[in-house]
Amino acid sequence: MSSPQEFQDAMRGADKVAFLDRTTIPLAVPIPDIAPPGPVVAICDEPLTTAISWLQPHPWISHVLNDTMLEHPIADEHLDHVTRALSAGSKPRLLDWLGPHANGRRIRLTHASSRAMRLEKMSEFFDANNVGSRTLQLLRDAAEELLTNAFYDAPVAAGALKKPVSRTQDISLPDDSACDLAYACREDLAVVRVRDPFGSLSRRRLVEVLSRCARSDMQVEVDETMGGAGLGMWRIFSGASFVAIVVVKNRRTEILVGIAKRAGAGPRPFAFHLFFSDIGKRRFWRLADDESNKLTVNKSVTIVSSSK
Repeated sequence: MSSPQEFQDAMRGADKVAFLDRTTIPLAVPIPDIAPPGPVVAICDEPLTTAISWLQPHPWISHVLNDTMLEHPIADEHLDHVTRALSAGSKPRLLDWLGPHANGRRIRLTHASSRAMRLEKMSEFFDANNVGSRTLQLLRDAAEELLTNAFYDAPVAAGALKKPVSRTQDISLPDDSACDLAYACREDLAVVRVRDPFGSLSRRRLVEVLSRCARSDMQVEVDETMGGAGLGMWRIFSGASFVAIVVVKNRRTEILVGIAKRAGAGPRPFAFHLFFSDIGKRRFWRLADDESNKLTVNKSVTIVSSSK
């Protein structure tokens, strides 16, 4: 193929996924008055910062792998999960990406104050299953970041809280809208997954903060208004073998972080996959005592669903 029109013609038909690199990405730029191309998986032979730099000018790029990941032993399985999700046009069940042989735990958290205890139990689980200390620490840091975002940042972005509250305050959620923490491992892979009920993370804001961190080599302050995407998200992308994010607007944000066993010396494998859907029935929230403007440092905050 040598032109965008040829690319568009080649992509016609169902169940087609294009794999492009930096030399062929220009072919996929949408032609005016013609629908954007089908799903694209971009292959990057440069550092993560380069892959992130593709996201703002090319909003149709949501899936990137580096060439090291393509050579990793988990590559075939990983690509199978991705292409199945793309070809089916559905939002993936991220825990299915583990396969049938993983050993893990799944917990629903209704109180932010339970984070520390759950993280400790997660660390004990990984340690008992011989997950290396560096991988264990990376996953613990990722889980702590994602749970903190889920309880403190996402509710603000969703309008459930009118203003940020201190991390020292407890926040509680309804039993039917709890945060969902899952973690698991097998011989070649360890993962953590966090899901919140707010669906307030947007692709635009995620790409914005990742791009800012990539340009400044992480020398930026955490943005507390990102709805689940501050400097900590950049650290997650920088340490993981893959990150998959599913957001159904106003309904849920789900983030899976995987760290695979290194296959040898050389560059770190990385991949990320962004599944954003703007189709979601809006969910309304309120504080149980309806005193959002009277929050004090030592006061527990209870968020409940509203019928409005």
